Formats: sequence, C-alpha cells, structure tokens
Amino acid sequence: MKNKNDFDYIIVGGGLGGMLVAWELLERGKNFLIYCNNSPASSNVAAGTWNPVTFRKMIPTWRSQEMIDKMLIVYPKIEKKLGINLLSFIQVEKILSNDQEEEFWKKMAKTKESKNFLIPHLNDAVIKGESKKLGIVKQTGRIDLPKYVEKSQMYFHTKNHLVFDTFDHSILEIFNHSIQYKSVKASNIIFAEGTYAEENPLFSWLPFKPVKGDVLTIESKDLNVNKIRKKNIFILPLGENRYKIGATYHWSDKTWKPSEKAKLELIEKFDKISDCTYKVIDHESGIRPATHDRRPFVGSHPKHKNIHIFNGLGSKGVFLGPLLASEFCDFLENDGDIHPEVSIERCLNKYFKAD
Repeated sequence: MKNKNDFDYIIVGGGLGGMLVAWELLERGKNFLIYCNNSPASSNVAAGTWNPVTFRKMIPTWRSQEMIDKMLIVYPKIEKKLGINLLSFIQVEKILSNDQEEEFWKKMAKTKESKNFLIPHLNDAVIKGESKKLGIVKQTGRIDLPKYVEKSQMYFHTKNHLVFDTFDHSILEIFNHSIQYKSVKASNIIFAEGTYAEENPLFSWLPFKPVKGDVLTIESKDLNVNKIRKKNIFILPLGENRYKIGATYHWSDKTWKPSEKAKLELIEKFDKISDCTYKVIDHESGIRPATHDRRPFVGSHPKHKNIHIFNGLGSKGVFLGPLLASEFCDFLENDGDIHPEVSIERCLNKYFKAD
C-alpha cells in the first residue's frame, strides 16, 4: 500500500502553468501535490486574451492552429470540472495606419498561411474624428485568468492535491530516483514558479528576461468598443461599461507595485485612439515570466532527471500553455518528446555550468 505522503509528482507553483500541468496529470490518473503561496503573480493581473497573428507580418504565430485546437479541448474540460464559465470568444480588431497597411492586410488575408485567421474585408470606424479601417482577426478570445487560477487552486485544495505553503528550496533532498521534501516523497518534482524561477537555485542559470506590465481598468459610457481593439495597446471590453487597457512592457522595473509612469504611458496611448469620456477605476501590474528568446523553458534538469521545469510562458501563456503542458506530460510519462524550440536543452551549451 502506498504511503499517503508518497506522490508521483510535486508541483511548485499555482499559476497558469502549474495549474495546466496539474489538470493534465489529473486526467492521466497521477498522484501529485501542489505547493503554492499568496505571493503576487502575473496570472492575477493578465487580461487572458489570445491572438494567433503577429501584426508586423500579418502571419500566424508559432504553431497557432495547433495551440488553438488544444485550447478548445482543454479549457472547456476544466470549465466542466469547475462548473463555471471561463472562456469568451471575442474578435480582435486592428486599427490600420495607412493605405499600404490596408492593402497588405487584404493581400495576406488571402494567403494560405493567414486566410484562416484574417478577414479580407475591412471594417470602418471613426477614431479621433478620422476615418479608419479595422482589420478583423478570427479564432480569438479570452479566458478569465484570475478566476481560472483561483478556482483551480481551490478545486485541487479540496481534493487534497494542493497545500498553501511557500516552498523552501534549501531543504529539498535529491536522490537518483526520488526527491524528499519535509515528510513528502515523490518520484519527480516540477517547478512552475513563474517569475520566481529566477530565485530557484536549480534553474537560476536559465536566461529569463522577466518584463513588467501595467494594466488599467476604466469606466466609460461612450467608448462603445465591442471587440478587442489593438493599436500599440489593447482595449478589452469587460461589460457594464468597463474596459481593460494595456499593457506596458518594462524590463528594468522588477517591483510589483503599479507604476505611475506606466499609467501615464497607457493613458497617452489610449487618448490617441479614443476621444471618449472615462475614469480610471483600477491600476494593476504584474511581472511576466518571459525568456531571452520568447520561447518557454520546458524540460528536465541536466544533472537531475527527476527535476523538471515548466516556465516562461510569458504574455502568450493562455495560448501556449495547454498544448505545451500536454506535450510536457507526455514527455514525463515517456510517451513523447519536448519540442526543441521550448526545450531547455537549447540553453545548455551557453548557459549551464556543471559543478
């Protein structure tokens, strides 16, 4: 009989990444224990939108259709388990700057690679007294990320899969085929700590490049935007005359405190694409767990094969996470490989120095 303190996996981290891995392991019938605490987390601030197109080239981002197809399997299953609604399908509209950008949009919308994401017909809008064209992106939407994380944590807590406690790396004991943490023994441990991975002595060598982002929530009765509007920033309608405005990208500020400078930056950019009356009702900030090459870090420690990382999902985490978590768990169960573009093996030669 298995000891109640023996697990297949320990997961450290209760944000988007940790919860996605946990749901995958639950579906596979694995026994696991999650450690998470109430430290600030980017998952509690992020807008949770996804957009499969890079606007600079008007082409799909990496593995876009695969990502979307997996998302639309994973998130509805989680909604059913939790008994709540998390997903909303809402189109993205891009404000086009000039005739050349308009023609480029229409041309790319007819190409094989982009036709499933871009609508060729452009919409009209009057913005700041000027006639503008709006390009519409399909297969876009939003997940209520703070709600997803909170409800997932509570679900796993009630099922005795999660404890609210800060993980202490210094007392982790590592053996050839197992790990010991306090009274808990497991075959494997997965670190999904988000921004805090930089402080993990086992993975601090990885080239993380965390980036702070500020987001505003405004109230306006005359903005009248019903899609996710983009032009340097996003405008996300929340309903009841409320909108999220974001987000900034600042690499030098590593504090979680909302920045007055970032607030002014967002207001300036918002005022350039809107002439509505509004008031700011909330200002939040988070630090995205981004990486040097904008690809996540997934894989096993080069020396300890039972110690793993699932991190660096960055600003596209809602979009990337479900497929990568599934492939990661396939790898853990010896049923697949990690894609080389996200495997930490790409960093070994340059960044890892063995003791």
